[in-house]
Amino acid sequence: MTKNDNLTAKYVREILSIVFLTIIAAIMFLPTRFGQAIGWIAGSIGSGLNFYWLYLKVKRSIAVNLQGAQLQSFKGFYLRYLFLTIYSVLVVVLLKPDIIIFGLGLVSVQIVIYLHYFIGLLRTGQREKEDEN
Repeated sequence: MTKNDNLTAKYVREILSIVFLTIIAAIMFLPTRFGQAIGWIAGSIGSGLNFYWLYLKVKRSIAVNLQGAQLQSFKGFYLRYLFLTIYSVLVVVLLKPDIIIFGLGLVSVQIVIYLHYFIGLLRTGQREKEDEN
């Protein structure tokens, strides 16, 4: 495993850990806000699984030739979104969550990625200001 692979694995763990922490927070609201809490939990789980599946597919496709990588990417993309569509339909039919919160949960990984990036920018900016002084 190269240094870049270790950094990527560390980044994926960080993102999924933050998403997991939001799920724990949502669990506390289950007794009072069931629809919203179950929507966030189910959406975040779907988003996290989708993100991790993407990470595994990319990791595997790096080692193959160009044609194989293109085919794996094509199949992986449609399989992931087919799974996510089936998962979403099952959650909506069986659990009846708040649809808007469920949708926000489905983009929770993207939200966390943006927040992680902006916090990194703020930290870098603060370090640069400290270095100037």
